[in-house]
Amino acid sequence: MSNFTLAVTADWLADKKNKFFEYDISSEALVMINRSETLKADMRAYAASDVTAAGKVNPKAGAGEYNTPVGKIKGFLYIASDRFNTPEGTVSILAHELGHFRVEEPNAAIATARANALTGKDKAAYESACHLTEGYAHYNEVKVRDEILETNRLVAELEQRPLTEQEVQLESRWRGEGVHGSRGEGQDHLIARRISDAAREEPGHMTATQVMEATAFALAQNNKGNITSNTRQTYGEFCDAAASRMLPGAAPAEATGGAQRMPQTPSKEPSPTDDLSAFLDRMLSADDAAFRRMQQTLADLPPGREVIAEGIAEVNRQEQWVAQQQAQAQQQPAMDAPVMVMRH
Repeated sequence: MSNFTLAVTADWLADKKNKFFEYDISSEALVMINRSETLKADMRAYAASDVTAAGKVNPKAGAGEYNTPVGKIKGFLYIASDRFNTPEGTVSILAHELGHFRVEEPNAAIATARANALTGKDKAAYESACHLTEGYAHYNEVKVRDEILETNRLVAELEQRPLTEQEVQLESRWRGEGVHGSRGEGQDHLIARRISDAAREEPGHMTATQVMEATAFALAQNNKGNITSNTRQTYGEFCDAAASRMLPGAAPAEATGGAQRMPQTPSKEPSPTDDLSAFLDRMLSADDAAFRRMQQTLADLPPGREVIAEGIAEVNRQEQWVAQQQAQAQQQPAMDAPVMVMRH
């Protein structure tokens, strides 16, 4: 019996009760969506969830949001129609916002971290969770794009043909080749690849879950200077404002000091919140004792344990994906937490 997620079809989307009904998802975009097991599963999960409502069209051009559930009010996607103008744009915005949905569901990693921060009146932890949810959304984009590119190559091989010019261009852009390495999609891919490559060079030091956690953290750090699609603030400003709004009586995040933001590390070691790349370089070259200590530093970062728990399920999905995709190609060769708006 197949473990594949059912394909996302035009007929399924055309049902007025479907939660993606308001969005104009083209047939070309559907082909790309169905080449990512992650994106198919995310869309099916959102459609079936008891805590989500139908997606709405955002009247502001370029806007993309996921509004988290609060009390009896369900969460919902709120995306501008122009984000669906191209197949690539459709894939990116859905992967990003559904990445938020996955970690913002009640009892999921970020939802739990945010609730704990509110309970403990910890503004720094709340701000950290705000950034990390963006890191996971970017991570979901990278994963979805990589799956599509791998499937493109698999299909081309089965059809005994080279990649099309469009497929080559897409691979170059999404994998950060040449000038694309300094731009959003390509830059995210290179950050993720650098961490996974470093981990592979030191087998046994980092688990797949810890690699994923480090990647999401690095993407969150890299995203701080990006501009939100709605407020036109940087994400650094946006998350600071969100933490101040939700915890107005707590001490400002900046006033808590580094010791309260993260576990203490020796002064000569780089801080993962200041320079994750340097931190990982030092960790992967450290002796066993130092490695274990630095590894624990990563594991203890907000939202810490919740992130690892969520990561286990994510890694399991990744491990199943290759086998599922190969089999599919052979068959078809041709929270009760306050509302938080996730910007893109």
